[in-house]
Order: sequence, then structure tokens, then C-alpha cells
Amino acid sequence: MTDEHTTLLLGGRIYTPAGPDATAMAVTGGTVVWVGQDAPARALHPGAEEIDLDGAFVAPAFVDAHVHATATGLHLTGLDLTGVRDRATLLARVRTAAVPGQVLLAHGWDETTWTDPRLPSRAELDDAASGAPVYLSRVDVHSALVSTALVELAPAARGADGWSPDGPLTRAAHH
Repeated sequence: MTDEHTTLLLGGRIYTPAGPDATAMAVTGGTVVWVGQDAPARALHPGAEEIDLDGAFVAPAFVDAHVHATATGLHLTGLDLTGVRDRATLLARVRTAAVPGQVLLAHGWDETTWTDPRLPSRAELDDAASGAPVYLSRVDVHSALVSTALVELAPAARGADGWSPDGPLTRAAHH
């Protein structure tokens, strides 16, 4: 990956959801081409210009504009959870919207905006849903809270990578 037009930003705090502990970033022709740690950056881009960030924070521009079709559909047809600011409100919304025997789809909760970021347990969600299958996708659509009744409809989720018996499903268990 050697390129005389590559600049390495090293020793910083690089913001990226894909690499939350990133300290280095490679830029070629004005495009961020790599994010990670300092040593691999130097190994992958020998001879690149190096800039020491001395711990500075860098937030690269968003370069991967895309839409999660699932999120779009959930946003348009599911229960909107974007205004929820705590666990109690989330559970109250589920309690109001859940219909026994019907799957409740909802989207948009973001615990980072809550006063107390503790998520509801599966038992609390089951209680609020009165036994209905419930799928509550997080705002980024990379995880979801699910009821026991929903897991019964998708038993392959149990034991899959990202399975949590009481927390949000992620990775393969979520997809």
C-alpha cells in the first residue's frame, strides 16, 4: 500500500465506530483510506508523510453514505422510538403498542441519549409486551432488543455470534 502521496496522522484519538480505539489514520489524495493503530499504519504505508497528532481528536468526514433498507422500513412502518429518553418510557411505549399474537416492530432507541443508559432486561420487555413477539432496533440498526416470544420465532439466534440471553442481539444473532 506504499504511496508517496499518503499522509499518516499518528498518535491521535480518531473517531470511527468501526475502530473505537484508533490512534492513526492514512489519507491518500484527500480520501481516508485506512484507520487503526500507529504501528500497523507505518507498516502498511512505509515512506508516507507522518504527522504527530500528540493526542488530538480527529473526526473524519462521513465517507460511506448508505441507507439501511431495514431501518428505513422500520422507521416508516414501525413504532417510532426516537424520542424515548429512558427505559421506563421505552417499556411504556411497548406496553401501549403490543398486541398479543402480533409481532411489534419498533426502531430508533438510543441509550446514549438517556439519563440512565441501562437497557430493559428481556423479562421487563416480556412483561411490557404481554407475550407478544417484539423487535426493537437501535437507532444504528446494528443491534436490537427482542422479547422471548420473538426468539421463539427465530431460534437460530440462540447461541449465534452476538447472542445475549438478556441484552441486545448483535452481529450474526441480530442479522
